Formats: sequence, C-alpha cells, structure tokens
Amino acid sequence: MLSKSRIEGLSDGVFSITMTLLVLKLEVPMVMHHSTNADMLDQLLELGPAFATYVVTFLIAGGFWFLHHLTFHFIRQVNGLLLWVNLLFLMFVSLLPFSAGLMSHLLVHPVSQFFYIGNQLAIALLLNAHWLYAKRRDLLDSAAPSQISRLTLRIAMAVAVFAISMIVAFFLPAWSWVPLPVFLLGGTIYEWRGRYKIQ
Repeated sequence: MLSKSRIEGLSDGVFSITMTLLVLKLEVPMVMHHSTNADMLDQLLELGPAFATYVVTFLIAGGFWFLHHLTFHFIRQVNGLLLWVNLLFLMFVSLLPFSAGLMSHLLVHPVSQFFYIGNQLAIALLLNAHWLYAKRRDLLDSAAPSQISRLTLRIAMAVAVFAISMIVAFFLPAWSWVPLPVFLLGGTIYEWRGRYKIQ
C-alpha cells in the first residue's frame, strides 16, 4: 500500500514552491537615483497587470491547495493510479508560474488567455478526476457523507468556473477574468460558514 503522507508531503512542497516562484515574475523596475517620485510611480503602475496576475494566481493556487488538502482529509488509502493522477495534477500546478508570466506580459492576447485559463482548467479537471476516482474505488473514509458530497460539488464548481472563463475568453477576451473571482469569493464565503473542520 502506498503512503498517503508521502503524497501529501510532495503535494504541499510543489504548491509552496510554485506559489513562491510566482513573485519572481514581478520584475523590479530599473530606477535611477535621480528619478522623481512621479517616474517611479509610473513604472510601478506599468507593473499593474503583473501584480494583478500574481495576486489572482496566488489566491487561486491557494484555493486549489485547500481543495486538494480536503480530498486527502477524506482519502484513507492510495493506489497506483490515484498516485499518477495526482502527479499529473501537480505537473500542471508547477506550470502556473510560466502561464502567469505569459499572462502578465500579454494580458488581453487570446493565446496567453487560453494558455493561462487552460492551465487552471487542467488543474481543476485533474483534481476532479482524482476525487471522483477515489470515491468510485472506495478509497474514502465514509464517516462524513454530507461533507464528501459538498466537497464533490465544490470541485465540480471549480471546473465549471474555469470552463466558463475559457468560453468567455473566446468570445469576449476583455471579460475573461470575471468568472475567476467567483471561484475565489464563493469558496471563501463557503468556508466562513464553517462547513469544514480539518486538521
């Protein structure tokens, strides 16, 4: 039997490194000593898209980490296929710094939007596959069926939000960011209501 704790440790490590690497996409402006305050503010304002991408990506990655953590709270054992699905999930998580960097430089370009949102959608789909497989193979602790049902809904909603965002990006590229706060704010409000108590 594979060790659940080893997979959780690897997953936490990938998330922590990925979320740290995101900040490296923020390039410090080349400011001269004689630059005025206005010049410095102008250069910082030019980094607005990069800062926005960093904040959104960091928070979304944190949301995925939390959902992933919840799945392993209920998973009691791991098999080989679940391990490989989890590795594919982590592969797309580790791609986030690249897709975020691409998005920060080409915020409204269709290709950068499809790549960035597609990266998020792939993470959501693989998390969903990982969770549904664990459910169907009876790898879960069945002591909390109501919480398991709610988590299933949460993960499915994440898939729906990024799928909708992909469709919006195709037809209205300037509005492709709109569905993303739904994932962040909706999940935050849900947790504030005290649905989950984890260790």
